[in-house]
Amino acid sequence: MSHRQKYIVAVVLAYVLLALSWIFLSDHLLLLVISAEQLLMVSMLKGMLFVLVTAVGLSLALKNVPQSFHPETNVLPLTHRQSKLRDYLVAGLLVSLMISFRLLLPVDVAEKPMMILQLLPIILAAVLGGFGPGLFATLLSTMAVAWIARWALTGAEQSLYIQLQWLFLIINGVTVSWLCQLLRNSARQAGHQQRLLDAVIEGTDDVVFTKDSVGRYQLVNQAACRAFGLEAGQIIGRTDVELADPAQVVSWQQNDAKVMQQRRVLHFQEQLQQADGSSQLYSVSKGPLFDHRQQLSGIFGIARDVTVMVGQKRLLQRVLEGSEQGFWEWDIQQQRMQVSERFETMLGFLPGEMQIQPEHWPELLHPADYPQMMESIQQHLDGVKPMHEAEFRARCKDGSWRWILSRGKIVTTSPDGKPQLLAGTHTDIQQRRQNEEALRLAEMMFAGSYDGIMLVDADNQIMRVNPAFCRITGYSAAEVQGKSPAILSSGLHEKTYYQQMWLQLQQHGFWRGEIINKRKNGVVYTEMLSISVVRGAQGQIRQYIGIFSDISHLKAHAAELDKVANFDALTGLPNRRLLLTRFNQTLIRALQMGQRCAACLIDIDGFKQINEQFGNAFGDRVLLALSHQLQGALRHDDTLARSGGDEFVVLLSDMPALPEGNHIVKRLLQAVNRPLLLDNIEIALTCSIGVSLYPDDNADPDTLLRHADKAMYQAKEAGRNRIQWFDPAHEREAQEHRMMLEQLEEALRLQQFVLFYQPKVNLRSGAVVGMEALIRWQHPQRGLLAPAAFLSFIEGSELENRFGQFVLQTGIAQAADWLSQGIWLQVGINISASHLLQEDFAGQLTGLLQQWPALTPDQIELEILESTAIQDLAAARQALLRCQALGVRFALDDFGTGYSSLTYLRQLPVHCLKIDQSFVRDMLEDPDDHNIVSGVVQLAQVFDREVIAEGVESMAHASALLALGCELAQGYGVAKPMPAAQVAGWITQWQARQDWRQLVG
Repeated sequence: MSHRQKYIVAVVLAYVLLALSWIFLSDHLLLLVISAEQLLMVSMLKGMLFVLVTAVGLSLALKNVPQSFHPETNVLPLTHRQSKLRDYLVAGLLVSLMISFRLLLPVDVAEKPMMILQLLPIILAAVLGGFGPGLFATLLSTMAVAWIARWALTGAEQSLYIQLQWLFLIINGVTVSWLCQLLRNSARQAGHQQRLLDAVIEGTDDVVFTKDSVGRYQLVNQAACRAFGLEAGQIIGRTDVELADPAQVVSWQQNDAKVMQQRRVLHFQEQLQQADGSSQLYSVSKGPLFDHRQQLSGIFGIARDVTVMVGQKRLLQRVLEGSEQGFWEWDIQQQRMQVSERFETMLGFLPGEMQIQPEHWPELLHPADYPQMMESIQQHLDGVKPMHEAEFRARCKDGSWRWILSRGKIVTTSPDGKPQLLAGTHTDIQQRRQNEEALRLAEMMFAGSYDGIMLVDADNQIMRVNPAFCRITGYSAAEVQGKSPAILSSGLHEKTYYQQMWLQLQQHGFWRGEIINKRKNGVVYTEMLSISVVRGAQGQIRQYIGIFSDISHLKAHAAELDKVANFDALTGLPNRRLLLTRFNQTLIRALQMGQRCAACLIDIDGFKQINEQFGNAFGDRVLLALSHQLQGALRHDDTLARSGGDEFVVLLSDMPALPEGNHIVKRLLQAVNRPLLLDNIEIALTCSIGVSLYPDDNADPDTLLRHADKAMYQAKEAGRNRIQWFDPAHEREAQEHRMMLEQLEEALRLQQFVLFYQPKVNLRSGAVVGMEALIRWQHPQRGLLAPAAFLSFIEGSELENRFGQFVLQTGIAQAADWLSQGIWLQVGINISASHLLQEDFAGQLTGLLQQWPALTPDQIELEILESTAIQDLAAARQALLRCQALGVRFALDDFGTGYSSLTYLRQLPVHCLKIDQSFVRDMLEDPDDHNIVSGVVQLAQVFDREVIAEGVESMAHASALLALGCELAQGYGVAKPMPAAQVAGWITQWQARQDWRQLVG
């Protein structure tokens, strides 16, 4: 009978016993508290109570029905076989002893049976033997009590109290037996489970332990004892700090704290230092322990020694990393694909970033490779191929394609033989494919190259040649294989040539140059050969690669081009290009040896007439004959070149200094002067020769030739048929002049020029009648410069008019500014001849005056030099008249320094004569200067012109001028030139001065 059936039988019997007890005893119990009449009234309630109690009992019983597949379950203690015979004997003995003990007590059994004493043997029998012995003890006890107290139970003296005690003895005995059997079953199951747990814990190689809340070990298994190298008693009750190295314990305690803080199972890796110094690595799972109040009481841990596994994993990882392989696994049933990190990283993805599942394969694989890839897999699945192997292009993260070699095979099949799992590798073959493509292209280049290629081994034996080699040399590949490249030698090179070639190959691994070889038919040819050394991993020479091209036709063509490029087609002389090359060489040699050299440029005088008279062909013959005569006059190291037309250049090396060098050049002049006889026509020629001498003229070849050309033109201007030597000093002055003009132009652009003003006063009245505008240069390095430092460079240049326009515009603007301040001053502005004689000068002046309408034209006085006015009297007079019509005044500056006549003075419409300061400055000491000043004053009076004296250095000069009738003056004795901003203040000071007042006092 199964436990399930036994359980059902036990429940039915318990129900029957309970029902019978209820039927027989319920009425008796109720009569103790109610009358017989009332019993009839509560019978229905009694039935309902019975139904309710039985319904609850049946419900609990049904909930605890054992499952049919758990035969070991023993919920009800009805298996008497679990109790031994001795347990029943002990139960009977205990009951007998207790009955005997009761009978020995001096208390009447009939009146007081003391049934509670019988519970003790029942409890002991149930505890020692279980349900069976307990129930047996209950049966014996009730029977014995029933016999002893039979009169009180069923006799005429029956007592309800005794009956109830007897009934509860039965109930308590059964209950105690039941409960004891449950305890025995629970203890037996707990023991069984404990033995199973102990067997598992002690049998496992994993370390199992528990700790209390302060970290003391409470339980450890044998694996933990082996790990620590201690007995369990030496571990329990101690902490990690007491058992292991404190340095490594820190991380253990931190992990314990995390588990207790987060109150969940966590996984760690922890190291344990062994007694022999080795270190074991454990994979540890730690979780929290709770007491019956769900309070945290400690932690448990399960640790597995993964030292070997981690080592193997690391070894495998190193192997994987070293092999650069990516691994994959495909679950065919679940259509799930897994790949290693290496496969993802080789395509530029981060681990876990790729969409690798089969539905994404069409996106991952190149469209051209996808069908072949799937066909290879399918053939392996069908058993056609022993393994899957295919090459395909996979899409990288950046969108590019990368070649991958995929290999794999079935590793797991189902019981019916169907494939379940495929596994394999992915290999990056991008470099291999590139190498294969490079080899293919190299082979194509080797075979298709127009240049000859030969591969020579380290023993200098030809290994392989290409078709171009055969075409150029005339040898077939079979004829040269295994032979030395010397088979092509022409014998035209010296041994030192080849020695240098091999030396460079040994030192640099490369040689390139021209070499003359011989074809199979004996014809020599020139080739451009490049030789490269191929070395092995240890640096040893493995092969030589020679690449050459036939440049014979290029050499011939180059010779023709060289002749055309470097020699004159008519005379065969070097042209200007070759001349410059030789000129550079001559200069280097002269510099090294401390010699002189000269460039002579020869131009034939009037050669155009010969061409016009006799024709160009005859003229060419004359030039050819002349070149022969000039060559005859040269020394061995000299060079004659034709620069074009009728010009020749002679480069003379090792030239002596002048005048000895002039004799050598004179021979060239004499060679040209020697008559030529062509077609019975005698031709007499002359020439102009310009010479530049190095290093006196320390310049480059181009500059020396330009200087010689300048000297040649000077010779022509001087009368022709002569020699002119270039003067470097004069050239330097001209260059300095040009540089100064460039600086002046830049200074004008940067507005570095300013105007200073020198007062003009009336010595008799003290009135300030005007200001003369004088230019100054505010040089950034040299400071303020007077006109003498730069005006001479401007005269006659293109800058002269621009400077004049600047002075004119600035002076007029300043006069208008003073007028706006209430100061009426006449401003004198110096004008150059070229500026004045410009056609639009009057128009420019008109435009300037219109810009300041408040300014009256007579406030502007234009000062012109006397020498300027008399160079072109008619033009100057017309220009003055046009400007005079505008209302401006004119003054004749530096009067007396020119050669003007009274007629000029009468015709020029000037208002004022300015006596030059050279006369005024010395008039007190030099009577002649005094007379000149007196004459000019009288002349001005005769022609009704104003007169003003320049250079008045003192009041003594002023007094003498007043005595001569000259009242207007300017000079340092009055005031030095000053900036415009100081003029107003000076006027106030002048009015307060006493020295000029004493002149008229």
